[in-house]
Amino acid sequence: MNKYTITLIITVVAVTLDQLTKYLVRLDIPLYSSIDVFSFFNLTHLRNSGVAFGMLQNMPQQFKLPFYIAVFAIALSVLIMIIKNTEEKNRSMIIGLSLILSGAIGNSIDRFRLGYVTDFLNFHWFGNPSLNWPPFNIADSCITIGAILVIATGLFKKE
Repeated sequence: MNKYTITLIITVVAVTLDQLTKYLVRLDIPLYSSIDVFSFFNLTHLRNSGVAFGMLQNMPQQFKLPFYIAVFAIALSVLIMIIKNTEEKNRSMIIGLSLILSGAIGNSIDRFRLGYVTDFLNFHWFGNPSLNWPPFNIADSCITIGAILVIATGLFKKE
């Protein structure tokens, strides 16, 4: 498979999974409600009108959409350019970049369509929900895993 086919498959699968899980959360879990799954994990329906970790939530509304469009266009352009310039044989880099692309698309669909991103994966310290990592979603996971893969590939790649 060439790098563009790999990118397309990963992006379609990841964005579909992201959008499906967010849809199911919005459908089945009332806003701000939680479902206990494990002692360290809940499904919690939240809306994030900001960016990572809720930053920029207080940005004036008239600036949010143009800001998100600009950031998305730049990110999309840079990712596509890097994928284009990545060697065909560097599969781990292609996969990592494809995951980052998938996450950017998944969260941007929410921002442009709904004005917020649905977050629901809520990990916390065993038995103490007040000690939690900020809730996130599948798109956020794709971005994080992709970034780790890109960094690891860059650090450990044999010349």
